[in-house]
Amino acid sequence: MADFKKYKWPIITIVVIVGVLMVMLTIGFTLGILSEDPDGLEKSVIDAKGGGEEGEAWIEELPSPWEPILGGIENDYIAGIIGLTLSVALMMVVFYGIIKLKQKNK
Repeated sequence: MADFKKYKWPIITIVVIVGVLMVMLTIGFTLGILSEDPDGLEKSVIDAKGGGEEGEAWIEELPSPWEPILGGIENDYIAGIIGLTLSVALMMVVFYGIIKLKQKNK
């Protein structure tokens, strides 16, 4: 049987880091949804389009890359959580593929 004591602190460290990142993402995501003010990127685009209502209208008309998948969901919060989950899953698949490719080349 493996000696898990030598892996105790690395596992604890990984769990703590993942937990903190999950809390930070959840808080940031929730605050972004609850805020009616544009974020920095949106503000830059609004200013570039002349500012005011014209720029804000242009932002509202931008298509979302998730529209085909999440277009039928009315609740923005649920759609955001599903989109975030899909993004993380996609990143995991890409990283898994990279790891397998590197192991194959050794």
